[in-house]
Amino acid sequence: MANLQDMHENAAMLYEEKKLKEALLIYEDIIKANPTDEVALSCIMDIYLELDDKFNYYLSRANVNISQGKMEYAINDTKKALELDMDNIDARRKLARLYKVDNKNLKAIDEFLKIVHQNENDMDAYFELVDLYMKEGSIESAITIAQKANEIFKDEARVKNMLAQLYFKANDFENALKVVENDFLRAKILLQDEQNEKANEILNKFDYNNLKDEIEKRNYLVLKAQYFYNANEFDKSLEMIEQYSKVARPDAISFQMKALNYEGKNDDFNAHLNWGFCYKLQEKFDDALVEFEHAYQIDPKNKSCLIELANLYQKNKERFVAMEYWQKVYEIDHDEQAREILAEFYYSEGNFEMAQNYGKTIESKEAQSEEYTGFLDKIMGFFAKK
Repeated sequence: MANLQDMHENAAMLYEEKKLKEALLIYEDIIKANPTDEVALSCIMDIYLELDDKFNYYLSRANVNISQGKMEYAINDTKKALELDMDNIDARRKLARLYKVDNKNLKAIDEFLKIVHQNENDMDAYFELVDLYMKEGSIESAITIAQKANEIFKDEARVKNMLAQLYFKANDFENALKVVENDFLRAKILLQDEQNEKANEILNKFDYNNLKDEIEKRNYLVLKAQYFYNANEFDKSLEMIEQYSKVARPDAISFQMKALNYEGKNDDFNAHLNWGFCYKLQEKFDDALVEFEHAYQIDPKNKSCLIELANLYQKNKERFVAMEYWQKVYEIDHDEQAREILAEFYYSEGNFEMAQNYGKTIESKEAQSEEYTGFLDKIMGFFAKK
């Protein structure tokens, strides 16, 4: 394919020659390569206007408004297109997705319901509806629509697993196990249903070293960790979580699993510490702060805990409390980061003596004195002229 500049030049030349349909094809290819190309989007809109194709004119004008972030205008343009062709599913899907992006979930649901009413074989619409119902906190409606999809697409594994996930979230493990197709999901349901050995039988069918997909490796390790946790084999569970953290960077699930295992081992410090990391990654900062404070009470000299407390209090704009914890960090091993933070803090507070104690370079008192004397001389000189 030619580069975009050449394509633009060719399309513009065809447009000038009134070869509108040929120009349109090139502009459409430009959009395939760069969906946010505003020049191409605007030219497509102009071409449809000249072709007197009002339906596609409104849809292309909606695309221009989307590229400019004008969602309300894009929605109105799409509605105008639908007024010209009420049966056009692509236009209705566009309207539904615009509502979804604009966080108007109930309106989006209404449009997707119209799509499945018009064409019950539109699988994507069912998935969109389930997602929207879950965003609205209506798991019952999500299950109902997934059940309908499962009746229509009887042999479709994606649909079965979607329904199984919903049953799982509703704690209906019996029905989840009836429809699930994915082995990892089946093992997850069995573990939650305390059918530990059945779950392990499924997991033992997999050879971890032969798993090529990173998601499958993560699923295997976290499920194995849960199996060992359910069996009260906490050290083995922690080993699985350590492997999990090497496959993917540590996440809220890994810290949650660690916390649960340390609770099982009656290791209160590490339980609180890992709950703190879990909540921090979930951006539940107040909860994280509580957990780290509990850990600090158990082990006041743990550097990792002190740094987390210092950072969280700083985030809360409680600078003086944060500095107390940075001071505790510094006292452990003269940590360089803590030293720099304390030096800058005391300097900003005008406490130059303390700032110097932490290695902050301060101008000599003589230099400071000369600076202020010069300033006072200017003032006195000004008044002397009066």
